Amino acid sequence: MEEDLKVAVKGVEEKRAHEMGNNVALAIKHLGASGNGLDLRRMHRIIVTSDLGGEIANLSIERGFEKSITHTNEEYAVALAQVNILPIGDDYEIVIIIDAHLAAALTHTELMNPYDLDVHDACHILHHELCHVHDNNKKIDALSKVMLNHGYTGKDKLTMPLTEVCWSEYIANYLSASSVSEGHLIGKNDSLLDSIYRAKQIVNEEILYYRYDGDLLKLIEMFERHGAFLPKTASLMLGYLDGLEITLNELDNDVSKSLSDSYFEPTWTAMRKALREMREKYPDGWEDISIYNELAIAIDNYCSDMGLVLSNTAEGELYVDVPFRPETTPSNPLIPVGIDWFKEK
Repeated sequence: MEEDLKVAVKGVEEKRAHEMGNNVALAIKHLGASGNGLDLRRMHRIIVTSDLGGEIANLSIERGFEKSITHTNEEYAVALAQVNILPIGDDYEIVIIIDAHLAAALTHTELMNPYDLDVHDACHILHHELCHVHDNNKKIDALSKVMLNHGYTGKDKLTMPLTEVCWSEYIANYLSASSVSEGHLIGKNDSLLDSIYRAKQIVNEEILYYRYDGDLLKLIEMFERHGAFLPKTASLMLGYLDGLEITLNELDNDVSKSLSDSYFEPTWTAMRKALREMREKYPDGWEDISIYNELAIAIDNYCSDMGLVLSNTAEGELYVDVPFRPETTPSNPLIPVGIDWFKEK
């Protein structure tokens, strides 16, 4: 951990802010030194805020990013913290932004808690975020020549960002599994099952809208919002299971059977195999970004299963085919349908 680590608290009354800042710093010091073996280099500041989205946007402006950093903010999932990697000279700075409600639960500070967090779950979430810091440091060391300096073209523009997120969530939960409570684990398991049911329905609805308006860019954006949530959730769950050395069937036989009978089972199996193989080589065996290839294939096949078949044109541009299926074909044959292609600008 960096000796100059500072915790800034924003949007909270001064007395509470001082207590929250001190206790968050103590919790991080404890988690970083309690035998977890976490690599917390490059982390010089933590921001606790009452406006997570606003603070993330400010960070984007501070570093002059053309595209603002995003975070999860859906009816079914809301981010409580986010780890951000920022270029700084020839190196990087890692900044954690924490929702004030999470910090309040962590420190027993009286603050309205809409997320029903207890101190155990708050500590685990912080542990998870510190494992992201650890993983980012390992990736920077192993992939220094390409880390944040590579761009994706063709279908990789759609699959690779999600592939990288899936690895990050898997390894963060694998490393932090020792601190997860039974209630939190069951909640994530239920979220996985909900995601399996919800993702297909939402994506099918969005494809039908696409048949009406022909707006493929909007369809892709909606897929990145809602369709991508399922493999992210699966990665989180796979990380817990492998970290605790248990199977999904041992945790919950009903959820295991529902997954096995679902459209998502081939993706789950392929992701589990790819993630485990990546972990076996982690981090010293990571030589370049080809380490993500097998996981990217699983994500590519998942996109096809969801109705977006990705390929590259001869010029290396992204080509998206949205084949007609019974569940994504308008019942009125007179309604115009979209054109199933998309070229990069």
